[in-house]
Amino acid sequence: MKIKRFTAKDNQEALMKVRLELGSDAVIIHQRKIKPKGILGFFKKPIIEVVAAREEQSETAQIEPKPKKVNSVISSQQSANSTGRPTEELESELQGIKQMLSQLMEQNEPSIEQKKALIEKKEEIEENILDVLLKEQEIDPEIASRIRAEIGSSHFVPHGKNSNEQLSAGIRRFLQENIHIKPYDPQKKIIVFVGPTGVGKTTTIAKLAARATLNEGKKVGMISADTYRIAAVEQLKTYSDILNIPLEVIYNASEIHEALNRLKDKDIIMIDTAGRNHKEEAQLNELKTLLDTIPKKEVYLLLSCTTRNHDIQSILKHYEFLEDYKIIITKIDEASAFGPVLNVPAITQKPISFLTTGQSVPDDIEVVTIDKVITLLIKESLK
Repeated sequence: MKIKRFTAKDNQEALMKVRLELGSDAVIIHQRKIKPKGILGFFKKPIIEVVAAREEQSETAQIEPKPKKVNSVISSQQSANSTGRPTEELESELQGIKQMLSQLMEQNEPSIEQKKALIEKKEEIEENILDVLLKEQEIDPEIASRIRAEIGSSHFVPHGKNSNEQLSAGIRRFLQENIHIKPYDPQKKIIVFVGPTGVGKTTTIAKLAARATLNEGKKVGMISADTYRIAAVEQLKTYSDILNIPLEVIYNASEIHEALNRLKDKDIIMIDTAGRNHKEEAQLNELKTLLDTIPKKEVYLLLSCTTRNHDIQSILKHYEFLEDYKIIITKIDEASAFGPVLNVPAITQKPISFLTTGQSVPDDIEVVTIDKVITLLIKESLK
């Protein structure tokens, strides 16, 4: 038996190489694809690797093509649970079914039942690949289901020339119907930043203060209520010195009115609050008392993109006492999945305003746009 390995850009080219090299009697005994790198690299055309063989015999010998046992193959495949399997495994199975269908069409006319069974299995796997894609981005299951409905999973073709367009169009429709995007309100003078520990509130305030001062020509004042962390006050003091922005430090809610009065000539006053463990009711009550004391304010809730979906759900539940707020998603640069950018505003039905993308002040902060969200979720495929 003569065995040889071939590589090609697609199945058609691979079959052509096999036939030219080994003849029409060659049998494909193994096939796999080599994926490009990247989180969503499977949208890019894979390289096909085929191992084929031909029996060494006299040129006059005829080999009857062996019919594929379609029904038994499909039955064994259907007995496996596709949902939740790795993308590579689903894609390999999908490619095998496409190859099987192609070979059947070339060797003999398959029955209607055989073709129908293969096509149904192909569509099932394509839908599972879409499920895996949305799950990889840690999109909330209920939201993922709604996005699948927007895309129309039965028409979604992985590796197809329009696959990126299909996915981005479905996400765009969902965003347009369910997500509100608003930057900060220029009519609101007092802006308060709240959120759990470690989400980057102090750095975010410095970025927005620098943006308002340097780019918009606003007179800005800052207040630190985060006296639980001395480092936070010192960090904000450093930024205030660099930007020549006055900084007031308060130690309890009763001092807020005096601090606001000393900054009354400013266009914008930004207030940094202490990071609160969302599971500590006493700490959240302190924050609520402070917020109740501040009049005519705009509130931003900051959440990190690196936070797991389950924890985000818990945080949002404990911050339900906030009546009106906007959202900032931080640490985009540290995240490997970007579901929170979509999950949080969809779940809360609150506007999303900014994304932070690094530690550099004032550069690493962006106003949210629908195109930006789509780019994050599609990532490599839209470049």
